[in-house]
Amino acid sequence: MNRSLIIGTIVATGVIAACATAPSADSTASATAGASTAIATTPMDTPPPGYQPATGPGLPGVSPIEHVKGQVYKIFGAGGNTTVFVMSDGVALVDTKLPNTGQAILDEVRKVTDKPVTIVINTHSHPDHVGSNQFFKDQLPTVEVVAQANSASRMAVASGPFPANPATTSFETKTTLGAGKDRIDVYYFGPGHTNGDAFIVFANDKVMATGDIMAWSMAPLIDPSSGGSAIGAADTLMKAAAGIKGVDTIVEGHGYIQPWSRFVDFANFNKALADETRKVNAAGGTPKDVVDNLVDGGKWTTFLTDHTLTGLEYGSTGQNRALINAIVGLQELRGEKPVTIMNLKPEEAYKR
Repeated sequence: MNRSLIIGTIVATGVIAACATAPSADSTASATAGASTAIATTPMDTPPPGYQPATGPGLPGVSPIEHVKGQVYKIFGAGGNTTVFVMSDGVALVDTKLPNTGQAILDEVRKVTDKPVTIVINTHSHPDHVGSNQFFKDQLPTVEVVAQANSASRMAVASGPFPANPATTSFETKTTLGAGKDRIDVYYFGPGHTNGDAFIVFANDKVMATGDIMAWSMAPLIDPSSGGSAIGAADTLMKAAAGIKGVDTIVEGHGYIQPWSRFVDFANFNKALADETRKVNAAGGTPKDVVDNLVDGGKWTTFLTDHTLTGLEYGSTGQNRALINAIVGLQELRGEKPVTIMNLKPEEAYKR
């Protein structure tokens, strides 16, 4: 089933999750030069100011705009995080949440600037990140919509209940928008959550928006129908950790503001998850064996939580996310067609 159809059904019923799986080349990266040697001891896993928990199943609504640092702000809720970058002559947005949230986003932007939104950058093609692009095109027909080429191809065609949502500018591996304190560097390193995941760096403020390849500080959900890969995600994250310089602050695709050290640790965790999946595959083991071995090792507790996070209750637990990726990774390694796993049923959830 197409993921956009899945998301459409979930949105219609007021519940949301994320995605699932697909094959890719083996990761051969080793620990990044300069990588953090220990898990961050002061994670910023706290809900944003003004957060109101949902009164029923589903996503929390749009929260008040939150200052990250310098020219960068974050708007939480109603889909993926929207990162706001105030430039000299306009505003750049990274991701526009679910459909019909454009006005709510703009209302929050207006709390910090009257400048027009002139650029929209999408981290990937899922409707909880591109859903309100058209609102900003309608506000300013010359708005530039930027996406990685693979994402742009999917955005150019209608999918399920969602109309075509074309980008105006696409890139393959890197593009730069603006200059000086307004410079935005946009990178692509390979498949992960999808095969079009972009990393957006606001160079002057040393801030990066990750999209859903890093969301919830949990193993990323993988979407096979959009070219994602559980095994490939590890290699992609290691390349990003090694190749992106000068960043000290992260805005997750869903979730919180994190230090750069958390991103480096996250990349190494995903490499450990992929490596353990290969070992278990060679031994003929099960997905649970993968997670058992990581939990028993005691090194990755930050990313293997056994509880949901405040504000992200719909995101399940770190252990369940790792189990989903182990299932998908083993399917990839065994040459099977990966299945879409939006979430685990209670009876399928990870248990010691």
